Amino acid sequence: MEHLRRSSESPLARGFYTVGEAARLIPRASAGRIRNWLNDYHGEEAPLLRRDFDPINDKQELSFLDLMEVRFVEYFRNSGVSVRSLRRACERAREYFRTEKPFATCRFSFLTDGRNLFVEEALKPAAEEVEDSILWGLVTDQYEMYEVIKNSLLDGVIFNPETKLAETWRPRPYQYPSVVIDPKAAFGQPTLESRIATAAIYDAWIAENDNQADVAFWFGLPETKVREAVAFEISLRETRLEVA
Repeated sequence: MEHLRRSSESPLARGFYTVGEAARLIPRASAGRIRNWLNDYHGEEAPLLRRDFDPINDKQELSFLDLMEVRFVEYFRNSGVSVRSLRRACERAREYFRTEKPFATCRFSFLTDGRNLFVEEALKPAAEEVEDSILWGLVTDQYEMYEVIKNSLLDGVIFNPETKLAETWRPRPYQYPSVVIDPKAAFGQPTLESRIATAAIYDAWIAENDNQADVAFWFGLPETKVREAVAFEISLRETRLEVA
């Protein structure tokens, strides 16, 4: 199992995100819902997702792979799929693909005959078992599910060819194509391709009274990259107000 191979990996290379940061990075995410995915339900059911880090003083901390799993769950919850369906799908996927992080893998790729093992072995049985009509409608329309996966779940994500796990993610690949999240860079915080944190660029821009040329000089970057990093950070701060 790939999570066993990761056990010797330094925790510093896994990325660190608060629930609030996760909610800002993931489109249409809710901080309250994310906390539900990470906690048990009044002691009656185990958490929906198995996170890499235990809470410290009741504060939740997510790894990069946790972030990818939350992104998957949030998408389907916003599409109306029930928590019971996602819980069952996650359980089945863990068993079938022998991974602790089934929602962070590239198992969504469709085969040449149009079938998809993740759909066939996890999502469709879950929809049938809990009688979730919304999820059932998605998985029985292979074309629609393919478009969902291609446009919403795989877009901007690079997977490790050996472990099949998500390795990097461009959270806004069309608006901010140079902004990437790599758990091995800047503790997983958003950076440019040069691995300079966008937050550091934004802070310098504020300190230099919005002077992009000076910031570009200090970081050795083109002004276009500074402009992109600043715009990205501003978009996160606007999202913060929306999810607060």
